[in-house]
Amino acid sequence: MTLSAPQSTRPRSSGFFQPLPVDLQTVVFCHLTSFQDVLGLASTCRQLRDVWLKGLTTIYKHVAKRNITCERHARYLLADQGGPPPEAGIQSARNVYQMMRNQNMVYKAIAQFASAIVSKVRTHGLRAAEYYGPGVDSHPPYLTRTERPRFIRSYYRLWGLLSIENIERRQARLQSLSLKQLLYLCEISWLPHGMGPGEYLNPETEAMVLQQRIQAREKLSQWILQHTESTYQRIHGQDMELIWVIAMDEGYGDFLVMWDHWHNSLKEVVCGRRAKEPPFKKGMHLELWEESLNEDE
Repeated sequence: MTLSAPQSTRPRSSGFFQPLPVDLQTVVFCHLTSFQDVLGLASTCRQLRDVWLKGLTTIYKHVAKRNITCERHARYLLADQGGPPPEAGIQSARNVYQMMRNQNMVYKAIAQFASAIVSKVRTHGLRAAEYYGPGVDSHPPYLTRTERPRFIRSYYRLWGLLSIENIERRQARLQSLSLKQLLYLCEISWLPHGMGPGEYLNPETEAMVLQQRIQAREKLSQWILQHTESTYQRIHGQDMELIWVIAMDEGYGDFLVMWDHWHNSLKEVVCGRRAKEPPFKKGMHLELWEESLNEDE
């Protein structure tokens, strides 16, 4: 008796989709959970590749909601890299590939950051359980669901600024940010060498090119800090406190404002304005915080 190999019950993509109208094939693409799945399906036959390319704008809108974290900021970066403006639709598969590569780089930076920084964060004098769960006495060794998008948004912003060569455009971009956004951006600009955009060590990266990228980020970082301090001075009429020195036991290294347990303290930094006359009470100007409330959308 000869045993035959079991037959796969999975239909061949071209035969399965061929009877369907193009509109329904596009709907199938729109319901996929990731662009990896989209590209995988599109690669199975010429017919589905054509469906993907012709319906790209529609498919992108549906899949990006599930697959591109902080998509609005990812689109601004794509525009800074020479892609279409954020208000326009995605126009080519090349745009999608670029956004996927960008997001993968951000995720690599998050993994490195979690290992080198997040696992060492301190919460001295603050109730960690209030922010990270009952019975917890320290920050978890990973970015929380609210810290992660803060990191991603700021990383995209930093990357975009590094991509802009025109000084006036850079300055205009910084001036469009709220004080809270600038403080987050300061910290992201201080990432350890090798975590910044385009700084990953690999055989294809020349040492000289890598050094140039690191130096460019360091120069930009100084500019961001100076702009943040001048913005604080303009808003509050006084110098900004050295919060990264004063509260050094409530974070790790130069990283403080992005943590959940420092959220209320950050609000005091952004909104608090001390009176210039006795008894020098600090008033809260919450409208300064509300300038960037849509950040969390």
